[in-house]
Amino acid sequence: MEVFRIAIPLIFSRLGDLTASLIYFSFVGHFIVDSLSSASFALASISFLTVVGFGFFSTTLLKVAGSYDLNTSGIESEIIISIRFAILFGVLIIGAIFFTSTITLNSFAGLGQTEEFKALLTLSLSMPAIYLQITIFNFFNGVRKPQYEVIFTWLFNFSLLVACAILITMESGKTSSKFILIYSSLRCIFSALALFFLNLKIQQHIDNFLHTRCLPKKEYINYTIRGLPIALCLGGESFLFLMLSIISKNLSDSSLSAYQASLHFISIIYMISIGVGNATGIVAARYYTAMDIQSIIKTYTQGITLGLIILTPLLIGCFFLNEYISIIYTSDAPTRKLIENNIHISIPFLVFEFVYIVTRMTLRSMEDFWIPTLLTILILNIFGIVFSVSLLSLYDYTVQSIFLALVLCSFILMLFLLWRLKSISKKKTITTDQQNKFKTCTNKTRTEK
Repeated sequence: MEVFRIAIPLIFSRLGDLTASLIYFSFVGHFIVDSLSSASFALASISFLTVVGFGFFSTTLLKVAGSYDLNTSGIESEIIISIRFAILFGVLIIGAIFFTSTITLNSFAGLGQTEEFKALLTLSLSMPAIYLQITIFNFFNGVRKPQYEVIFTWLFNFSLLVACAILITMESGKTSSKFILIYSSLRCIFSALALFFLNLKIQQHIDNFLHTRCLPKKEYINYTIRGLPIALCLGGESFLFLMLSIISKNLSDSSLSAYQASLHFISIIYMISIGVGNATGIVAARYYTAMDIQSIIKTYTQGITLGLIILTPLLIGCFFLNEYISIIYTSDAPTRKLIENNIHISIPFLVFEFVYIVTRMTLRSMEDFWIPTLLTILILNIFGIVFSVSLLSLYDYTVQSIFLALVLCSFILMLFLLWRLKSISKKKTITTDQQNKFKTCTNKTRTEK
């Protein structure tokens, strides 16, 4: 099964990305404790920008995956533009953060703000590399070579662990600035190596590929228009969780800690949804090019089945082992109790979330971008906040109400996206049948003549 073959390495890649952030948090949290707040703020900001980048550049993944012939000007332009945008946007982010931090530090001389902006500015140096990494492996994943990203991700994690081990052995000099600079430098080095590897391998798929080829402005505009809805969609989801963390903070310190810990654990399970969703979209994109709607539905069914097979034992484990999960994050009894309850509540949320992610990715492979995006923003960002505040006011003034709101919103979004997929599939099937009948009639008429 092709979905399975692609999904497994993609899941390991996404888990590798999450492991990198875990190494980052663990090192700072254990060896540079005083800088944990500023380092966390920096990573949270960069993670948000990374998620937006994943959305914006995902159009390249779907276009490459859906192409039967990569030796076309459209595919070559797609890759060139994505690489140029990756570097440009990364540099612009560095410039924007530098400009903002300069103004802020001149206006406010607080030590905490100084540390936060220094950490953010240093970590932002990795943004061109992160965006470049996304675009490079969008190509490789699109041509059914997801194993390259797995190797890249885990080699980076190994190198980061080695760097941490070296810093640990040093008696002095373990500062957040030094560690974050090393982290950003490793990102840049690995992305440069990935770009070199792309130049070696891309000639096997695209003849006479040149990064320096001149392209009309219209192609850059079209790329931006196609990437915008998915960037807004993923950025909106990330922004929702940021808003919910602010709401949790206003409840109590233990509520915020429980929310962040629960969200981190959920994110691990979320990587399975992303991996299976991307794999389903990659396979479905090729069938959509051929307008084979039945094969798209079959692929979608395979993706849902595969994901549920993987998720079921994990969710059963979440139900029975929630106490062991909570102790990983904290020894504080009240916070642990909140985490355990959150995990139980999140089990249906993880199921609904998985289904809507795979459905939404399938719709994107069918070039349906704006409607799924608008539905996601409306139901998660708007209804999600409304439901959270309502449940906190009318039901239970604890962080559990936030997770109940997530369950409700994810269920509603899942239903709307399933309706959208059914509607689009039916419409495309009717159109395809009409075209086939017209071709048959035309060929029959010609034969009779």
